[in-house]
Amino acid sequence: MIPHSDNPFQEPPTKRGSDSGLNLSAILLIPVLALGMLAGLAIGWISFGSEPTTLFDETLVSSLFEDASRAVVEISVERPGVRSGNAAASGSGFLVDDAGHIVTNHHVLDGGGDVSVLLFDGRILPATKLGTSPADDLALLRIDPSEVSEIEPLPLADSDKVRPGQMAIAIGSPFRQANSVSVGVVSGTGRDQQSVLRRPIPNLIQTDAALNPGNSGGPLLDSNGEVIGINSSVVISSSVQIGVGFAIPSNTLDGILTALMTPAELKRPWLGIESRDFNPEAFGTRGLPVDKGIYILRVCSGSPADRIGLRADPRPVPTGQADLITAVDGNAVGSVSEMVSYLNTLQPGDQVALTILRDEKTQDIDVTLDEWQACR
Repeated sequence: MIPHSDNPFQEPPTKRGSDSGLNLSAILLIPVLALGMLAGLAIGWISFGSEPTTLFDETLVSSLFEDASRAVVEISVERPGVRSGNAAASGSGFLVDDAGHIVTNHHVLDGGGDVSVLLFDGRILPATKLGTSPADDLALLRIDPSEVSEIEPLPLADSDKVRPGQMAIAIGSPFRQANSVSVGVVSGTGRDQQSVLRRPIPNLIQTDAALNPGNSGGPLLDSNGEVIGINSSVVISSSVQIGVGFAIPSNTLDGILTALMTPAELKRPWLGIESRDFNPEAFGTRGLPVDKGIYILRVCSGSPADRIGLRADPRPVPTGQADLITAVDGNAVGSVSEMVSYLNTLQPGDQVALTILRDEKTQDIDVTLDEWQACR
C-alpha cells in the first residue's frame, strides 16, 4: 500500500509576517510559476484533444477474431462415473484442415471417455479421438467434415520465426466462456516445461496473453491470424496466475500431425536417463574440461543407457563421478531440453552417437533408442 496522509494537498505551515516580508526572490518566482501553469494547461489541452493511445490495433484484433474464432471449438470430455451430459472436463481446440481434424492438448482428453465439441454457432457435434502424444501434450480429434465444410481451418505459422515482443492472440473457452479472446505479446521463446511423462517439452513459446483453465488446446495466433502455438499451461504462484503462459510451438505439431491421425499413442525416442543441466559452479573445483552438458542422475533399468553402461550419480551434491553427455551425433547439447529437442527429430530404433566425459576423458558411444517408457 502506498503511504498517504489524511489530506495529501495540505501545505506545511509557514511563518506569518508583514507585507514587507516578501523578498525579491518571491516576487520573481510569481511570473515563473504563472508561466509554468500556462505551459501545463497547454500540454494538458493538447493531450486531451489528441487521439487516445492504444496498446494494440483494435481493428486488427477484432478482424482476426472474427475470422479465426469460427474454427475454434470448446471441447467437453465425459469422465468415468459422471452422468451423461455433465462433462467433468473441458478445453479448447481448433480445426487444422478440411478433413475435420481438431487439435487440442493431450491433458484435455487424458483419462476421459466420450468427447463432443461446441462450434461457434452453438452446434454440438460428437468427436472421435485419434492419436495422442503425452510427451508433447498434443492430441487430435475428428468430426464429420461435412458439418464444418464452410469453416476455414487455421493455418500453421513457422514457429521458428517467432520473436519476443510480437503480438500474441489467444482464443478459447476459459471457464467455459466460449470464444473468448485475450491479447498480449510473445514474452519469450525456447522455454521448456515438464510433460506428464516428466520429459521436457522443449521450445515452448511464453506469452502474457491471459490463459485460464479451459484455454488449453486453443490457438495462439500472430498478427497474420496464423497459429504460432497451442496453449498448454500457465505458471501459478500462491494459487494466483501471474501472467506467464506457455504454448507448444506450431512446428512441433506440424512435425507429428500426420502421425496423430492414427488412433494410437505416439511414442517419442527414449534414452533412459534422469539428468540435470551441468552447472559450472557446482563442478568448478573439479577441473572438468567442459563448461556445459547433461549430468546423469539415474540410469533406468533395462534402458538403452543401461545397455551401454552409462554411469549415474544420484547424490544431491554431484561428485563428478557420473557421465556427462556433451553432444549427440556431434551436436553439442548444453541442457536436457536441447537433447530432447534433437531426439524429437528421430524415431525409436534409430542409432545415435553420444559424446560423454568420463573420468575427465572424452569418448563416443553408440546407442540404439527405444520407445519412451516409465523409468524403473
